[in-house]
Amino acid sequence: MHFSKMAIQFANVLTMGALLTCAGLAQKALAQKNVLVLHSYHTELSWTASLKVGIDQGFRNNEQEIQVFHEFLDAKRHPDLAHQQAFFDYLQAKYQTTDIDVVMVSDDPGLSILMQQRSAPFDTAPIVFLGINQIRPDIVDASGMTGVFENHSITDTIQEALRQTRANTLIVINDSTETGQANLGRLHEIEQLPNAPRVIVVNDIVVNEQASDTIAARFADYSEDWPVLIAGQLRNGTADGPLIPFEQGLEILRSQLPNPLYGSSAMFLGHGVVGGKVLNGKHHAIQAVNLANRILSGESVESIPPILKSDNHWMFDHRELKRFGIQPDNLPLNSELVHADLSFYEHYKTLVWGTSFGFLSTLLVIGLLIEVLRRRAAAAIILQENEQRYKDLAEAGADIFWEIDAELNLSHLSGKLPSRLSLSPQELLGKPYREIFIRLSEVDFESNYFESLIAARQPIKDFVFRLRESDNAVRIFKLNGRPIFDKQQQFLGYRGVQREITKEYNLAETLAYQATYDSLTGLINRNEFDTCLRAAVARAQQYGTASVLCYLDLDQFKIVNDTAGHLVGDQLLSELAHLLKQSVRPDDHLGRLGGDEFGLIIENCSVEHGQRICQTLIDKVLNYRFKWQDRQFNVGVSIGMVPINRAQTTATELLSRADLACYKAKDLGRGRSYVADGNDLELAMRQTQMARIANISQALEENRFFLMQQPIQSLTQLGGTPHVEILLRLIDEHGKVISPGHFIPIAERYGMIALIDRWVVETVIKQYDRLFPQAKPLVSINLSGASLSDNRFIEFVLKLIHQSTLDPHRLCFEITETAAISHLEQVKIFIKELKTIGVKFALDDFGSGVSSFGYLRSLPVDFLKIDGSLVRHIVDERCDRTIVDLVHQVAHMMGMRTIAEFVEDTDILTQLKKMKIDYAQGYAVGEPEPLTFGAYTEASITETSLTAIKSSADKTTLLAN
Repeated sequence: MHFSKMAIQFANVLTMGALLTCAGLAQKALAQKNVLVLHSYHTELSWTASLKVGIDQGFRNNEQEIQVFHEFLDAKRHPDLAHQQAFFDYLQAKYQTTDIDVVMVSDDPGLSILMQQRSAPFDTAPIVFLGINQIRPDIVDASGMTGVFENHSITDTIQEALRQTRANTLIVINDSTETGQANLGRLHEIEQLPNAPRVIVVNDIVVNEQASDTIAARFADYSEDWPVLIAGQLRNGTADGPLIPFEQGLEILRSQLPNPLYGSSAMFLGHGVVGGKVLNGKHHAIQAVNLANRILSGESVESIPPILKSDNHWMFDHRELKRFGIQPDNLPLNSELVHADLSFYEHYKTLVWGTSFGFLSTLLVIGLLIEVLRRRAAAAIILQENEQRYKDLAEAGADIFWEIDAELNLSHLSGKLPSRLSLSPQELLGKPYREIFIRLSEVDFESNYFESLIAARQPIKDFVFRLRESDNAVRIFKLNGRPIFDKQQQFLGYRGVQREITKEYNLAETLAYQATYDSLTGLINRNEFDTCLRAAVARAQQYGTASVLCYLDLDQFKIVNDTAGHLVGDQLLSELAHLLKQSVRPDDHLGRLGGDEFGLIIENCSVEHGQRICQTLIDKVLNYRFKWQDRQFNVGVSIGMVPINRAQTTATELLSRADLACYKAKDLGRGRSYVADGNDLELAMRQTQMARIANISQALEENRFFLMQQPIQSLTQLGGTPHVEILLRLIDEHGKVISPGHFIPIAERYGMIALIDRWVVETVIKQYDRLFPQAKPLVSINLSGASLSDNRFIEFVLKLIHQSTLDPHRLCFEITETAAISHLEQVKIFIKELKTIGVKFALDDFGSGVSSFGYLRSLPVDFLKIDGSLVRHIVDERCDRTIVDLVHQVAHMMGMRTIAEFVEDTDILTQLKKMKIDYAQGYAVGEPEPLTFGAYTEASITETSLTAIKSSADKTTLLAN
C-alpha cells in the first residue's frame, strides 16, 4: 500500500513536468519569428555566399529568437527560369505549416517572380528585397514591401579607371542577363556627362577550348592600355550557353588580356582585378536585415521607406596597382587596400609602438613612484589642508576662492578680484571679511541676511549681490560657502567661492522676456496670450466669471507693406500696438498673435460692455493717421468677439470662433465688430467647413482634387482648334464633392492657394496626352494672385513645359483683372516671359471689378473674358448689352478676342452671335465634364455627386474657379 502511494505521487510529478515542458515549448514557438530567404542564385556563387553570411550574422544580433530558412532559385545557371513554378510548388509544400513573418528576396529574378506569385505561404508576409539593380517605381510604390537597392557605382569606377590609366577609352564586358540590362542603363549615364569618355561594350564573350583565340579575336582592335570594366559574365561554349562563375571567368580574362581590369563588386578582388567602387555583399545584406528586424519588432512595413542607395566604397588590390604602376597615394580618399606587401614594421606597427610605449611608461612610473615616496612625508599636511579646498574650487568653477577663520577674518583669498577694489589679496588677509565690501562703492549686498547665516553657522547657497562699476555697468556675483569644523566639531571658519554670473543672469532675463513678450510691439506674445486665455476659461468655468475674447485684424495693412516696405509696416504695427494698449484697462490682456493680428481678453466684462470697448478701439484706429515721408496711411480694424462663460469649451475652440467672427466682420464691410455666440449657425457651418477642408496639403497628398473641363465655343467660325477651360473640384473625406467657391477663399486666406495652382498646372501639363487622347484642345488654366507674385512660379512653369510633350501654343493661363491690377508689374513679366514660347493668356472676369481700359494697353493678353454679371441680362437689359458691345469693340481694337461667360440659355447665345462676340462659355454651350477623379473612381463619383456637379441650380458656384 505504501509503495502504491509513492508510485502515484511519482506519476503525478512526471505528468506535471511534462505539462510544464509542453507549455515552455509552446511559449517558445510563439515567441520565435520565422524568416524565409529566397536567393536568386546558387550557393556556390560568391555573391550569394556573402549575402547569406551577412543575413545570418545580422539576425544573430537580434534579441528575438529568429529561425532563418534559405532557399536558392539558381537563376544564373538556369536563366530561362523554366523551373520557377516547380520551385514555388516546392516552397508551398515545404512551408505550408510554418508561419513566415518576413520574406527576404535577393536580386532581380527572384523578386520579379515573387511579385507575380504572391501565394501561400508568403502571400501576406511583408517582403524585404536586396541586390536589386535598378530603382523602379513599381518596386518603390508596391505595398507590403521595402528593401535595399544595389545602385552599383559603375559611373564612378569608370571615371576613376580612366583617370588612373590616363586613357580616353574604356571597354565594358557585359552579358545579356537582367543584371546586364541594368548595367546598360547605368552606362547611359556616362553618355550624359560633360566631355563624356568613349565606352565600348563587349557583350556575351564565349569561351571554349580555344579560349585564347576567341578572346584575342574580340579584343584585336583594342589597345592594351585601355582599362576593362568587368560588369558581366563569360559564357561557356555558345552565345546562349551557361554563364561561367565570376571567379573562373576573371582568371581566364587575366590570363588572356594584358589590360588593367576593374570591377564593381568586392568578390572580384583577389582574382586579377585592380579594384573600383565596390558593393560588399555582406554589408549589403546587413542593411536589409536591419529593415527586417524593424518589421519583426512591430513596425509597419508601409512606414519603412526603401534604401535607394546601398553603401559602396573604394577597394583596390595592392598587387594589381603595383603591376600597372599605379601609386597608392593617388587613390580616392578613404580607399581600402587589400593584399598589400607590408614591411615588418608595417605588419607589426601596433605591437612595436605598444611595446615601446609600455617600456617608456614603466620607466616613467618607476621615476614618479620614487619622487612621490620622497615627497610624501613633507606634503602630507599640505595635501590634507588643500584637498577639499581645491576640490570645492574645481566643482564650482569659481572666480575667487575665499576662507574666513573662527574670528571671521579673511584667512585665504585667491583669484581675480573686482577692479574697484584698491587692495590686493595679500593686503586683505587677516582683516574682517566685511573689509572687501566696505572698500567697494555702490554695492548692493544684503549684509544682514549674510551675517545671520554666519551667526547660525548655516551654509551659504547662491547668495547674489550686485556691483556698479565706474562706467555704471552692473556686475552680478554669486557666493557659495560652507562652515568648517574640526574633528571635535569646533568651528574653524568658512570656506567658499565667488563667481561672476552677469552674462548668465542677463541671458536668463532676456530669455524670460522673449518667452513672454513680442519683440516688435512689446505686447505679450502668442504663447503667453494662450496661457492667459486658458486661465480666463478656467476662472469662468469654476467661478462663473464672465469675460470677453476679442480677435483683432487690421484692415488694409497689406497696402502699407506692399507700397512702403516691411520696415515701415513694422513701425506702424508698433505705434498701433501702443495706441491699443493705452485704450484698454491694466487688468486686460492684449497680445500680438502674429502678423497684423491681435488678441484681447477683457476681464470681468459683459458682451455689451465689450462691444462698447471694441467700438472705441475701432474708432481710435480709424482716426489714427500714420505719416511716412510725404505719404499718409490710414488703416482700420475688424474685431471678432466671443463671450467667455461657463459653457464647456476650450481656449483653442474659443480662439477659433473669435477668428471666424473677425472674418465675418470683414465680410460685413470691415471696420466693425461681430459677436459670435453659441447659437450662431452660420459661423458653426463655416467652422465645420474649415475643419473639413482647410488642410489643403493633406488633400493634395491624398489625391482628393480632380479636374473638370467646360467647352468654350467659337461663335464666328466653324471648326478650328477646340478650346476648354479647366475647372477644379475637391472631394472631402466622406466622398462629397466641394465646389471651388467653398474652398478657394479659405485656401487664399491661409496661403495654400499657390499649392493648388501648382498641382493643377503640373497635372494638366504632364498628363495632357492622357487627358485629351484624341482632340488636342487649347486648355485654359486659372491662376491666383499668389502664384503671379511668386518669381519662382515662372521657372516652375517653364521647367514643366520643357520637360513635357505639350505644345505651348495649346496652353492658356487665365488671370482675373483684380489679380492683374494687384500685381501689375509681376504679371507683365510673367506674360512676356511665357508668350515668347507661345503660351496664350486671357483676362478673366472683366467687368466685375475696376474694369479700366487703361491698363489693358500694358497687358498683351489674347482673350478678354466678359464677366457673366454683364452677359446674363443682355437680352432684356439694353445697358448691359451696350457695355458688352463696347468691351468687345475695344478688345478687337487691341487685338484681343472676346469670350462671354455664363451663357445659360439659347436666347443669350443668339444675341451674342448677333453682336459677333468671338466665343461663348456656359451651360447653353456645354456643361462641365469630369477629366480626373483623384483617389475615387469615376463610377463612385457618378453615382453620388456627378449629378449635383452638373446641376444648373448652382451654376455660379460651379463655374467659379
